Amino acid sequence: MAGSPTDAAGLAERVLAQGPSRYAPWLDRGPHLDLLERRALPELRAEAWRHTNVGRWYETVLDRTVTPASSYRVESPAEVEVVDFADARAAEILQLRGEETYRLSAQPIAAINALLLGAGVAIRVPVGCAPPSPVRIVELPAAYQRVLVIIESDARVELIEEPSIYTHRLVEVVVQPGGQLVHRRHQAASSHRECNLAAVRVEAGAHYELSQLSLGGDLRRNDIVATLAGDGANVTLRGAWRLDESRHLDNQVAVHHRAPGGTSRQTYRGVAADRSRAVLNGRIEIAPGAQQSDATLNTKNLLANDTAEVYAKPELEIYANDVQCSHGATVGAIDDDAVHYFRTRGIDEHKARRLFVRGFLREAIDDPDTAQILGVIQ
Repeated sequence: MAGSPTDAAGLAERVLAQGPSRYAPWLDRGPHLDLLERRALPELRAEAWRHTNVGRWYETVLDRTVTPASSYRVESPAEVEVVDFADARAAEILQLRGEETYRLSAQPIAAINALLLGAGVAIRVPVGCAPPSPVRIVELPAAYQRVLVIIESDARVELIEEPSIYTHRLVEVVVQPGGQLVHRRHQAASSHRECNLAAVRVEAGAHYELSQLSLGGDLRRNDIVATLAGDGANVTLRGAWRLDESRHLDNQVAVHHRAPGGTSRQTYRGVAADRSRAVLNGRIEIAPGAQQSDATLNTKNLLANDTAEVYAKPELEIYANDVQCSHGATVGAIDDDAVHYFRTRGIDEHKARRLFVRGFLREAIDDPDTAQILGVIQ
């Protein structure tokens, strides 16, 4: 109904009445205020939210019952600059980003993040720096969080996001020419409703790799936007999820090839059991002039029983004529023949099914720690 916090107009009114956060006062919130004043947030039946009721997240936006950590915990090597996003130095690091890594009109929930922002960090890896240990984000003390990462030319680092309770986290990454970032996100099983946006720009000859593990939540939404902005840019996205009970996970992924010679690889594997729901909408866009782009997207999903739900939709938009692109999506049940094979070797049915799931998910996991969290290795 009108004015309800579960519809776009009602939520916008409540957020505007509360006013912007005083955190990071240097941040220009003008465009975000304008968007809310125009009531341009997603409606309940928006196409991009067709499998996730955005109104359920809206119910939590001003909910103060979620209590994040009481202090910052960001671990980093001495060579890497890490500053509180409220610090004036963060404004200087933001200038290194250049243009925004996403379009606010396409990601309007980011406006809520800016207006209610309560914690964040700006991370800069200097030119040519290659620290031996990762940057690890353990906790940020607010429900609305922002992470800015600048990988300068020819620098390389690993970034790990540990599980944390929050309502919305926005991560912006710029990988400058020749830089490399390996980004690992661990999303633990949760009883909360969360939205996340990761927006990445990869410049000439640079490489970005995302490995995302998700165990679902009461409602969890991940929007991932990766732009190959320079010649020969490289993006690799891997995702694995394992859902049970009534957990919900919605992954919306868009990879934009804007320059020639870019390569992108997307691999997703998921298992849904009980009354859980998994969504993967993966999109590849090849812009005019992005010749000799090479892009693939592959997603495979298992239904552990007939009450679980999986929705998988790959999309291609190609506006150049000298490219290599492919996509594929499958949804099926656990292979009874494979289970039977294990059982003929003396393995009981329960363990046989677990072994089959482990092997299936391992296709999208490249490190032992992530595999251990998912339960796909002993």
